[in-house]
Amino acid sequence: METQRPTHRVPMEERREQILEAALLEFSHKGLHGGSTMSIAREVGISQPNIFRIFSTKHELFVAVLQRVFQQIEATMLAAGESASGEPLYAMSDAWGELMEEREIMFMLLQGYAASDDAMIRDLMRDWTREVFERMEALPGVGEDASHDFFAAGMLYMVATAMDLPARAAEDTWAARFLASGS
Repeated sequence: METQRPTHRVPMEERREQILEAALLEFSHKGLHGGSTMSIAREVGISQPNIFRIFSTKHELFVAVLQRVFQQIEATMLAAGESASGEPLYAMSDAWGELMEEREIMFMLLQGYAASDDAMIRDLMRDWTREVFERMEALPGVGEDASHDFFAAGMLYMVATAMDLPARAAEDTWAARFLASGS
């Protein structure tokens, strides 16, 4: 008689992290409605029902991924501005540049705005955007006008990143001009 090897059980928090990582990849490219929990489960190596033991709905998982992205942006960009000894917007600009290198973060943020036809997501995006703007505005020497300009430029560069313009700037004169015009 053949004996079965005991299976290794992954702790729930570790599994949650694996699901969030796979869901970021899935939702950032396919959005709330196009993203598949079957694909996420397959990427993690679990069954789809196991996702729903941790996140009760696909919507809840999408929101959790958005909140993770918000935390990353706050911990990187806003923290840089709030701890800057000199010009907070320069520090935030450098940090935003680092974040833009992680295209899935940019895509996920865009997917959050795109999914704003859903009232809960719209409120989440509006509340988070307001919080970021108000925190920027409160930084020493920044104020409302500079916050508007910084936020608008950040959104423009996020869209440029989504179109992969930084990688094309060397051979595409329009992309190079586009990116240089915001500097």
